Amino acid sequence: MRKRCRRTIRRQAAPTVVAYYLNPEVSTQERMAVEAIRSGWAQVAHFDILADCRDMLALAAAEKDDSQTLTICELGLIALQNIKDRFIERNRLGATGDELQALYALVDVSEDFWKRQPGSLFIDAEAALSKARAEYRERKAA
Repeated sequence: MRKRCRRTIRRQAAPTVVAYYLNPEVSTQERMAVEAIRSGWAQVAHFDILADCRDMLALAAAEKDDSQTLTICELGLIALQNIKDRFIERNRLGATGDELQALYALVDVSEDFWKRQPGSLFIDAEAALSKARAEYRERKAA
């Protein structure tokens, strides 16, 4: 009988906390996007930053089966949908107090969640999000 190594081979990726340390602008961008919406000078790019934050967090939380984080993602989705609807109606990005609270909670939970996860989960979530958005663009174009 042959001997076999029982070690599970995993991809090598730095922990996400290291990535946050090396790229602090990620967290700053998300927080500034919420501040831009609060202050009334937000652009579509600020909304996109928050949408990416929410979508990646939702994908990773679903993978980890983290119901508390998924609840925050749902609140963030509702706030972002309301902001989007208001933008379509008035061509201006703005939020109510409750929506801002949901966005602040989303950004806080996102940072906390990612700092406790392996880098491979972040890479997988980013790849899944890119794939889903590419498929959406293809369907929309067809």
